[in-house]
Amino acid sequence: MVREAEIPVLRGFLKPSEATEWKQNVFSSAEAGPLLQSLFDGDFEAVLLSPQVLDLLGGGDSSDGESIDAYLERRVLAYLNDSTQEDKADRENALLALAVSCLHLFAQSNWTGPPVAIHVPDLLPPALLTSLTEPGALTSALLSSLLLDGESVYCLVGNPFLLLLARVLLVNCSAKLDSFELLPWWTLRYVSLHQQVLEERSPQLLGLAQTSIEKVMKYESLFSEGTLRNLSIQFHLECGYTSLTYYEYNPAKEHFQRAKELSGLNMNMIGALGKRTRFQQNFLAQLILDVKRKEDFPAPEPDRELTLSPTPLASLPKDHDLSDDTVLNQINLAEPGQYPMPDLSGEEQAVILGVCTDFQKNNPIHKLTEEELLAFTSVTCRLVLLSPSLSSLSPSLHP
Repeated sequence: MVREAEIPVLRGFLKPSEATEWKQNVFSSAEAGPLLQSLFDGDFEAVLLSPQVLDLLGGGDSSDGESIDAYLERRVLAYLNDSTQEDKADRENALLALAVSCLHLFAQSNWTGPPVAIHVPDLLPPALLTSLTEPGALTSALLSSLLLDGESVYCLVGNPFLLLLARVLLVNCSAKLDSFELLPWWTLRYVSLHQQVLEERSPQLLGLAQTSIEKVMKYESLFSEGTLRNLSIQFHLECGYTSLTYYEYNPAKEHFQRAKELSGLNMNMIGALGKRTRFQQNFLAQLILDVKRKEDFPAPEPDRELTLSPTPLASLPKDHDLSDDTVLNQINLAEPGQYPMPDLSGEEQAVILGVCTDFQKNNPIHKLTEEELLAFTSVTCRLVLLSPSLSSLSPSLHP
C-alpha cells in the first residue's frame, strides 16, 4: 500500500484539503515533520542543513580507510536500526525528504540554477576527511565514488556529494526503505541525473532503471485514474526519455504511446491551406499537427487543488517576434477556426513534446522529417503563447 507521504511528495505540493491534516499529523512529527515542511516550501538547503540531517551525517565515528559512501551507508543503516517501532516510519519519511532534496539540489546546482553552495567538510566528521586535506582531494574522492562501469564523472560537476548521498539512500539502502512502494520512481530520477554526468552510457544504471520501472509499474493502477492521472502521464514520459537515453527505442515508444492514451489526445498530421511568407499571395497546402481530445474522453475538470500556482507572467521568458523580412512568425491559416486548440494542461503539452521527441529519434535526418517536426514545435509554441503560465516549458512544473 502506498504510504501517505508518497503521492504529495511526488506531486511536489500539498492540496489545500490535505494541508490541515498534514499540519496536525505529519508536520508535527519530531524527525520528518520539519524536513517535509521545508521540502514542500522548496527550501531544500534547509533540509540538508537541518539538525536531524547534520547529526545523521556528522555524528558518527569513522574507521581508518573508510570511504565516504561506506560511511554514509553505515550511518543511514544505524539511523534506521536504532529507531523504535513507533518512530520507524517517521525516520523513513525523514530519509525520503532528504533523498528528494538532494536530487533537487543536484539538479539545481548543475542545470536549473541558481547555484547552491554546499561546504561538505561542515557535514562530515573531521576524522573521515583526515586523508583528504590536499586541495581537490575531497572532490576527487567524491567523483571516484560516483564512477560506474569504468565511466568517469564530468570533472566540473557541481556538488557531487549530493548525488552520492542520494545514491546511498535510494540504491544502497533501498532494502531498508521498501515500505515506500513508489521509492523506485525516485531511483529512476537519480539514474537520469547520474547518467547525464557520466561520459558514456552505464549498463549498471540501465539495469537499475529497468528494475525501477518494473517495480513502479506494479502499482501504476493506484495513480493512473481520476485525480492522479497526470502523475501517471508524467511517469510514462520520464520512462520514455530514460529509455531513449539508453537507445531503447521500442520501450520508449511504448511509454510515450501510453502517456498519449492516458491524456486522451489524438494527434494527426494533416494538410491545411495557409501562408508562410509575407509576400505569398495564394494559400498553399501546409503541413500542420491537428490536436483533438477523443470524443469518448472527457476533458479533465479544472481543479486548482491539483495544479501548481501559475508562474507570474512577469517572471516568464518574454516572447519576441521573429521580425523576419520574409517569413511570418507563424503559419497564417486560411481557416484557422477549423483547427481549434483544446485547453491542455502542462502534462498534456508535455505529451506532445514527448511524441515529437520519439518521432525525431525514430526517423532519419531528412527535409520531410524537418517539416513534420516543425508541425509539432509550431503547436507547442502556440500553446506557450496561449497559456504561458501553465506551459510544460515554463518553470511552473518541476522535473
